[in-house]
Amino acid sequence: MKKQIVLAAALLITLSAFSQKTHRVMGWKISRDIPQNEVKLNLGTTIFGSFPEISYERILKTDISVGVSAGVSLEPDNYPVQFAVMPYSRWFFGGSSENLQKYGAGFFIELNGAVLSQEIEHFDESSQNYTYEDELGAGLGLALGWKYLTKNNWVGELYFGGGRDFVNDGAYPRMGITIGKRF
Repeated sequence: MKKQIVLAAALLITLSAFSQKTHRVMGWKISRDIPQNEVKLNLGTTIFGSFPEISYERILKTDISVGVSAGVSLEPDNYPVQFAVMPYSRWFFGGSSENLQKYGAGFFIELNGAVLSQEIEHFDESSQNYTYEDELGAGLGLALGWKYLTKNNWVGELYFGGGRDFVNDGAYPRMGITIGKRF
């Protein structure tokens, strides 16, 4: 019984010791929580395409992050996608590991997936007319972009890319001008 209590106490001490984040900046140890979460709004598609898109991103390392964005079309004629959920992973090249404010920022390459609904055009040979139907699709894509981070943890992004819809044999856009907050 004594061994189990000592083992449990040692486990609790090690868990609490590793929960503190300490970072070295110019030789000084700094123990403060560094924000790793971001919430963003895509202003480009919201204003110009009537497709509001909200994103959540988590910084895993100084140069790797994962996230998910979700959007829905308010006016189906303005944007080629009716709704979309796109998980993504980003690899950053422009940040600095010495400057803790600039991790997860700079130039990035994004790999994304998508589950989306698009309006697909079908030709009916008997009536010689085109019909349009909303169909669910899924695919993979790439994007390139740049993320800027301020000292107050405001985030701005500019990215452009696209993806292939494997279900409907089509494509989908991945572009944006986003603004958000890192917390």
